Amino acid sequence: MILTNLDAVLEDGVLEDAVIEIDDGIIRDVRKRTNEAGVDLKGARVLPGFIDTHVHGTDDDDAMDADPEGIARISRNLLKEGTTAFLSTTMTMAEQDILAALSAIHQAEAPGARLLGVHLEGPFINEAYKGAQNPEYIVKGTPELFDRLNDAAGGRIRLVTLAPEKQDPSFLDYLQKAGVVVSMGHSDAKMADVKEAMERGVKRVTHCYNGMSKFHHRDLGLTGMALYEDELMAEVIADRIHTSAEALDFFAKNKPLDQITLVTDAIRAKNLPDGQYTLGGQPIHVKDGVSRLESGSIAGSTLHLNRAVRIMNESTRLDIVALARAASTNPARTLGIDDRHGTIEAGKAADLTVLDADFDVVATLVDGEFRYQR
Repeated sequence: MILTNLDAVLEDGVLEDAVIEIDDGIIRDVRKRTNEAGVDLKGARVLPGFIDTHVHGTDDDDAMDADPEGIARISRNLLKEGTTAFLSTTMTMAEQDILAALSAIHQAEAPGARLLGVHLEGPFINEAYKGAQNPEYIVKGTPELFDRLNDAAGGRIRLVTLAPEKQDPSFLDYLQKAGVVVSMGHSDAKMADVKEAMERGVKRVTHCYNGMSKFHHRDLGLTGMALYEDELMAEVIADRIHTSAEALDFFAKNKPLDQITLVTDAIRAKNLPDGQYTLGGQPIHVKDGVSRLESGSIAGSTLHLNRAVRIMNESTRLDIVALARAASTNPARTLGIDDRHGTIEAGKAADLTVLDADFDVVATLVDGEFRYQR
């Protein structure tokens, strides 16, 4: 198959008036258009497929429902926002509930976006910055508990969000030796805690600004360290709700372009009317698309990843090349799958997001197959 009449967003720039040649689900060539026939994309921008490393659910399905069919529906529905791969993200609940959810994720098929595995958000967090996580079930991490969870997930836990100041340092070592990416979040970490975690190889922060110790001129906290340390990959929820336009711009000015990851942190209420829902077993209320606990705390989001890209573009000086890096290349690199995903180049999987000039999704391809078309 040949896709033609498109602008290809490559790692080092935009190749205008291009064609992308695909064979057997693999990109074979990207070149300037001549006269070859193909699927006419009418000048649309083609980006490497978006990878959402932090998404709980959408369209009335949630990872914690422990329903394999629900995970399959999430996989299909994420295609509408240009997401071609995702980590199904769990929450802090009772161990038996997390085990059930992980087992369902392991059993689930993914007919839409690729299911890359699990993001375990909690239960190894700090109550001081619990956010929408249930404090009743916060526990300290141990190798034995992690092994039970990972066994239920079929060994597919790829990312763990935790509070490093609440863990034995050896637990961080254990996770990383198991091939898990450790991300600091829901944490009251001080500078010293962050430095110690980084010395042990931790190089990631979950939803920067949110659910973490704040910046102070005598101790930068996790927020300040996320911005100060160039080595730290940092998620950000670019919805102008979790973070203002100015905060997004400040973030973009202080992070290297290869250390920014856009995520949605989306919940089951995405694409649904305002009203009452649940998140992690707790009641939430959604009004004007903003989800909150009864306490008023923000509880996840209803953000689409393509909208996050658009909002980031509007709020910062980042161009489409940098935004493709944040939505695809960087998460692929974090997960160690950048040999096959994250950029548009020969030899990589033909996972592609097609956007119009307004950042709306025209089509989403996985393995070179049109799995969503507007």
